[in-house]
Amino acid sequence: MKNIPQLLIQFLIVLLLATAIVTLYFVYSFGALADKITFAAILQTIKQFGLVISIPTAILFVLADLLIRKIQTVWVLYFVRSVAFFGILSIVSLVLSFYLISNALLDNPFMK
Repeated sequence: MKNIPQLLIQFLIVLLLATAIVTLYFVYSFGALADKITFAAILQTIKQFGLVISIPTAILFVLADLLIRKIQTVWVLYFVRSVAFFGILSIVSLVLSFYLISNALLDNPFMK
């Protein structure tokens, strides 16, 4: 029971970090297509892509971290945590991209 608050804090930190990374990536990548980037556009990006990618990332990272904690060397622990975080974030982003692309292809209004 002592680990529940620690896991919750870790989940929230990973959730915020993943949401910030995904949002900054989308703003950086597609910001040139907009006339100007508003606060409403950033909030829409967070809702549409940031949370969709960061919630599964945070859940999977917290579950993986339960195994990663067995590492005794501090620098190896942080290195493995960062590799696991970015690996999980990449995999979840690829799954979402695959879903969006396949959904667009299947629901193509120009194809009969």
